[in-house]
Amino acid sequence: MAEEGVFHSEPTKEALELMPTGLFLLTAAHDGEDNWQFVQRGLGITSGPPTILVVVLSPRNKTTELVDASGEFGLAVCSPRHADFVDRSRGMSGHTVEDKFAAMGIERLPAKRIKAPLIAGSFVNMECVVRDKLPIGDRIMYISEVLELYHDPTTEPLVHYERKVYRFLQDEPVG
Repeated sequence: MAEEGVFHSEPTKEALELMPTGLFLLTAAHDGEDNWQFVQRGLGITSGPPTILVVVLSPRNKTTELVDASGEFGLAVCSPRHADFVDRSRGMSGHTVEDKFAAMGIERLPAKRIKAPLIAGSFVNMECVVRDKLPIGDRIMYISEVLELYHDPTTEPLVHYERKVYRFLQDEPVG
């Protein structure tokens, strides 16, 4: 039981907003089309080999359709360069916008092992291949292998928490 006066009950749907998480841009391409979407639910599972990560996507999104068709995706760990994209892209859909990259001014970079583009200015870019997927509620969990990883140590990652975007690694470690 929660300590009286300290904790209070919240709706369980708030769990995802109250858990700090990374902020990612996921890209996918198939048959001459590409698209991107934000992903807040990304999780490294094993350092490998193979290096396995999980992302969770909505089946309603154009990007998810491209991941399903191609079996691969790019995953970028966002940097401060991408922070304003969150608010600016609200309501934007790959089903209605022909080129979301151009609409947001996101620069594509070529990947080596996948067709999906990588994202310029990212803290990290990864080329991933889907190894398995699992429908969970109103989402799909993709278990994926990282094929290539590119890191830019001159920038920093972002964190998503309580519907806001924060810079990460600003303070000294506390533990």
